[in-house]
Amino acid sequence: MMALIGKEMRMTLRSLVFYLFVIASVFFYFTSYATEETWGEVGPPAASVTPQNLGTAEQPYYGWKQPDNTLELAQRMKREIGFDLNAGTTDKLKLGFPLKSRLTADEQEALTQGVSKLDQILEAPDKYTMADVYAVAGEIDKQLGGNSMYKAGLRDYSYPIESYEEAVKAQESILSGYNAKVNAGELLPGAARYFSDYMSLPAGIFPVFLSAFLLLRDRSSRMNELIYSRRVSPWVYVGSKFIAQGIMLSLVYLILAVIGGWQTVHTLGLTGQTVQAIPVFLSYTAWWLLPTLWVSVAFGMFGSMLFRRGIVPIALQIVWWFVSVLPLMGSYGLNRLFIRFNSPDDYQLYRGWADEIALNRSFYLLLAILLTAGAAWLWERNRSRMDSAQSLGRKKTKRTPAVPAPGALR
Repeated sequence: MMALIGKEMRMTLRSLVFYLFVIASVFFYFTSYATEETWGEVGPPAASVTPQNLGTAEQPYYGWKQPDNTLELAQRMKREIGFDLNAGTTDKLKLGFPLKSRLTADEQEALTQGVSKLDQILEAPDKYTMADVYAVAGEIDKQLGGNSMYKAGLRDYSYPIESYEEAVKAQESILSGYNAKVNAGELLPGAARYFSDYMSLPAGIFPVFLSAFLLLRDRSSRMNELIYSRRVSPWVYVGSKFIAQGIMLSLVYLILAVIGGWQTVHTLGLTGQTVQAIPVFLSYTAWWLLPTLWVSVAFGMFGSMLFRRGIVPIALQIVWWFVSVLPLMGSYGLNRLFIRFNSPDDYQLYRGWADEIALNRSFYLLLAILLTAGAAWLWERNRSRMDSAQSLGRKKTKRTPAVPAPGALR
């Protein structure tokens, strides 16, 4: 089997589509992760810069601020609930997209009860934590069916900063939060999650363009009859192609992970932390991103054997990809082909979803194996059918009596 894997890896190196995949992945890295915007989000805040009024003297505006205490969060959440109650609608996720949904009587009651709980918190905010406030939103989400924007991490409770003094306090709060993140060792893992989030997008679509034609290549080159006639195991034949393709594509992302870890340390000036950064980036890439890549390879192989056309699994994968793109955070059901956590921060939110994310990734690793096994079974069935057809053809040839040539009996 090792010889077959090596042969398939060399075949991959001759594929133009593989190099297009490499170019697309590298392009995506430099245009999505390794950008000034990313370094601004991952790196330290510019606390020394004087806050600038982006509005007018009558209506000053200094940007947006996230609630950083129980009082602010409860006030903002109560305000958002009030908007939904007044409108009689709320946003719910449908196929990953937030869409307006009219509130039923039970749902209105759930929102009203949420307001009552927030009022209790607002009466004595020092007795409660921000986690208690988020728990109110989590209970509302359950009452709304578990697919609403009240799910933790989905709704934005930020508010505009309208005075210079508030802007200065916001800068100090952001700097304090950044220092706490660094001291807790959360900076590099956050950057690695951000890297994996962006790079999962090409990993969820490009591999299928290679794997969808992997098993059909023999038919197009008219080598399938020769291969079918040999007593090679379908598990070895299909498995070697799957492993070889997965290894070659995985190497691209693992190399980019090494580059990403090094560049993050270099750009942020984290002297001496390259040794720590690279293993963090590699581990997040392997666990967060590679299951998406491997299942995409397996899906292309299985779909091509099932439908006998490579274009069908490609079309289905594109639909699957679009379903998985949104929301950017907080939805990790088994229908999600890749993981979105579009933030280098929010470590506590990530910890709250860690089990759900682990279940999703484990499921897709298992699914990749099952799809590959299914592709091997379908390949063997096609071989058996061809063997049966050839045997039947030989029997018919033997049973057909010879026809004497005209005039032979004269």
